[in-house]
Amino acid sequence: MRARLVEPRLFLVKTVSVFVLSLALVPLVAMKQQLPAMIYAGGLVVLHIFVLVAYFYRVRFGDLDPDRRSLVARIVALAAVSYLLFVASAFEPGTPIWPMTLQMLGVSILHTLILVLLMVHIERADTRAAGGMRADSSDVRR
Repeated sequence: MRARLVEPRLFLVKTVSVFVLSLALVPLVAMKQQLPAMIYAGGLVVLHIFVLVAYFYRVRFGDLDPDRRSLVARIVALAAVSYLLFVASAFEPGTPIWPMTLQMLGVSILHTLILVLLMVHIERADTRAAGGMRADSSDVRR
């Protein structure tokens, strides 16, 4: 089996969007004490909806995995990265901006891993994605 990134330009746009949205969370969290609870909660919800849209925009789940093994591996990896994301995004009240920004960069990297897991197409080594022709041993794999 081999992995192929589906739509690399779209992946780049999604990655930049997730980084920008994640870093937009820093001032929101920093102003948590000064904002009314409804505005703070609403801001969190809106940011997370945008991130979810970025995750799932133009993802065809049925085309990602050729068999159950790759599907199970992807689900396990998504669960592991989601757990790490949950652990990394726990902010302590009163955290200074710079440590929070560094923490959000780490969260953004985890978001990027989730994007990779959602946008990498797993192909059987013996077929080509375009024509379904048998691949010979002289194929160069990237």
